[in-house]
Amino acid sequence: MPTPVDTWRDPPGIRTDLPDLDPTTTLVVGHWDYQGSGYSPGAALLAAHVWHRKELERQFAAEGGC
Repeated sequence: MPTPVDTWRDPPGIRTDLPDLDPTTTLVVGHWDYQGSGYSPGAALLAAHVWHRKELERQFAAEGGC
């Protein structure tokens, strides 16, 4: 049974049987996982707040503010 240290050194899904690459070789990754798009709920709230503040600043400037 692998110990936590063994798992840290060789995490599942990592292939350790591959040969060392030549430094002049270009590595091409042929597998991609979709990670989602858009903001998380907290980030969306923060983005909406920033947008609102900027809109208020634009309105203030348009009305002849400082």
